[in-house]
Amino acid sequence: MKYDIEKICDEVCRIAISAGKYLKEEQATFSRGKIEMKGVRNYVTYIDKEAEKRIVAGLSELLPEAGFLTEEETVQFEQKEYTWIIDPLDGTTNYVHSDTPYSVSIALMKDKTIVLGVVYDPVAEELYSATGKENVRLNGQPVSVTSKNELQNAYIGFGIPYSLDSAGEKILQNALAQFRNCSFRIKGSAAIEICYVACGRSDAYFHSALSPWDVAAGTFILNCAGGKCTDFSGGENYIFGRELVASNGKVHDAIMTNIIK
Repeated sequence: MKYDIEKICDEVCRIAISAGKYLKEEQATFSRGKIEMKGVRNYVTYIDKEAEKRIVAGLSELLPEAGFLTEEETVQFEQKEYTWIIDPLDGTTNYVHSDTPYSVSIALMKDKTIVLGVVYDPVAEELYSATGKENVRLNGQPVSVTSKNELQNAYIGFGIPYSLDSAGEKILQNALAQFRNCSFRIKGSAAIEICYVACGRSDAYFHSALSPWDVAAGTFILNCAGGKCTDFSGGENYIFGRELVASNGKVHDAIMTNIIK
């Protein structure tokens, strides 16, 4: 079945904003006593689950025949021709500590290709969306990546996985060696940080041990904005392969050589 992807995107944006409003309201009265632990430093709350239920309900009305892949598993995973990939609260650690940023991330996958991405930051009230290279927006305005073409003075985001193995430690050591050369930041929401590259705030971002719902929407938005995404081997398995290097494309090789190597 063929759909008007632009109209669908408009509705997804509305659903993301509504979920983001719920997250923001709940954070103001949130008690840390209601935190659950998935693992070391890996939090989940009733808010994640409720936000996911609301998003799933809205998307189910929009495309009743679509399947879902969600972080909190409030709906059973079933891959279909169209599958929604959802993170209802990316940046939960920030959220439970009354910090920012955090975001809502929603992607639509047709067969094995992402065709739509929406990421919403409810605190900054920033809505990133894309349906293709001719339509990538931040709050309705076109965006593109930076023209930075070297590591000198590059502005780079990264994340540290919950479980840091020897390979991850090596990457951090390589990054440390570049600390006098670049500016590094950890924001705590992969979806937002990828979108920062897409809109030209950052030159690159890297992280390992990521899940599809962390990156599906953001990487599509970045690719549409002229950026580049790979796994740590330089391949294209960055959505399901749990490794991501996201860049403006121009500093990608330098990051692979000097940090990911």
